[in-house]
Amino acid sequence: MISTTYQFKQKISNESQLPVFYHHFKLTENMNWIHFEVETSRACWFSMLLFDPHGVLRLQYMYGKSPKDVMLHQDARYSSAATLPGPLPLGEWTLEVYVTDKPISDKVKKEMDYQIVCEAGSQELPAKTTDIVRFGAHKWAEYDPNGLVLNSYHWDEAIEKEERWYKGDFHTHTILSDGSMTQEANLKMAKQQQLDFFVATDHNMISTSWAEGEALVIPGVEITSTKGHWNALGLKKWIDYRPSRKDGGLETEQGMNNILKEASESGALCSMNHPFLVPWQWQMEHTPLSVIDSIEIWNDPTFRANVEATEKALRFWSHIWNEGYTITGIGGSDSHLLPDDSYEQDGEPSLIGDPGTYVWAEHLSAAAILENVKKGHVYVSRGPVIDFSAQVGEAFYKIGEELTDAMDQNGNKAFCKITLQYDTEDIMVHWIEDGKKVHEERGLSSSYEVHWKDNSYHWLRIEIRSIDGNLLAFTNPVYYGRKEPTVQTWGELMQHAGGSDFEN
Repeated sequence: MISTTYQFKQKISNESQLPVFYHHFKLTENMNWIHFEVETSRACWFSMLLFDPHGVLRLQYMYGKSPKDVMLHQDARYSSAATLPGPLPLGEWTLEVYVTDKPISDKVKKEMDYQIVCEAGSQELPAKTTDIVRFGAHKWAEYDPNGLVLNSYHWDEAIEKEERWYKGDFHTHTILSDGSMTQEANLKMAKQQQLDFFVATDHNMISTSWAEGEALVIPGVEITSTKGHWNALGLKKWIDYRPSRKDGGLETEQGMNNILKEASESGALCSMNHPFLVPWQWQMEHTPLSVIDSIEIWNDPTFRANVEATEKALRFWSHIWNEGYTITGIGGSDSHLLPDDSYEQDGEPSLIGDPGTYVWAEHLSAAAILENVKKGHVYVSRGPVIDFSAQVGEAFYKIGEELTDAMDQNGNKAFCKITLQYDTEDIMVHWIEDGKKVHEERGLSSSYEVHWKDNSYHWLRIEIRSIDGNLLAFTNPVYYGRKEPTVQTWGELMQHAGGSDFEN
């Protein structure tokens, strides 16, 4: 058996500003595997990337919830999750390590150290590989010397062919980043929650495989910086987000804008996460609104601070639509806990699929779900099942559709109706037109007629609330006409909307 061992140790001093460390080793003989064992002197946000001599990202690892052992193997059966199995080329390999106290920190405040033991071998595997998180049964990526690309994922494969509302979750985590659930546990809970799909969005980590299960799992990444988070939904390749980029990566305005642009050009949807949830709120001012496809209006309803954050997001979303940006509103559980855990003593459990985001699609495939999110065929709910239609003349339109041509040909009016399935009739239907509540009705059905003039711009959406005002569901708007925006960036709209409180 041929094996070579390398050991890397690093001390980090107090108040180190976003420390990044590089460690190098060479493979001079053909090897079958490279094993790493990671130790840190205290809890921290420790992220490690491994690049091969061709510059291809081969391993992504975050220390904390994952086992301290991680394996890259030529054979996927023996490799860890979030690796890219395949040939191990001879030459210099590079480890890039990032360490901060926590995700929203840009420094290490107290002295600490870490150690990485690296062993490369050609035959018998190290005994410690029994503890690794295994590469999943569904392989999403085959080795490509040009980079990490999800070239084995079946984006257009329909696992169900019925045209209907599909229930899903656009924000999930596993033990590969800072979640408490394994891939298998998320799939099990998705089944219990009657989810048809969910998006895998671990922090700064693109999954290269997934475990066997019934729900459709769509690749994604939560791009996580100290100035806010966003999801790249349906990301097809690794996007270089690193602060070590020449433009500063995800820690600078220019770098983040470049990352958003690259993700969008690769085919991913750019979705802003919990934009008003302090301290994880969106703080970048120069983010172009034109690159945003969706906004996570409703993040984990069981987290107390999200009550206020969600109401702010709803108000800001109205300002977005009033400016002429037809950006889709979605939800995300952002669940990090086990099913029996809660953020509050004796509180509700934080579960995948709460809230549920429903997407109308022709069939259940990743491509169809993402396409219809972009079109706005979406509603978000913690319980009420929504049946909505906008009748214009003899034709009926669903959530998210543009009514301009139809209304122009039918007297500029539309009759909108909503019917709900829920366990009580003691709920309120609020009709929101151009950001203002124009009608409300108690019960499981409601209707409202709009009259919109030629050459104007209007939109209409619905919020479902309990009698005491708690949000239960919301729809995306139907709309008429187009408007040329007068503001271009997130910060400009914040100022236009009156600041962070959005009282107007």
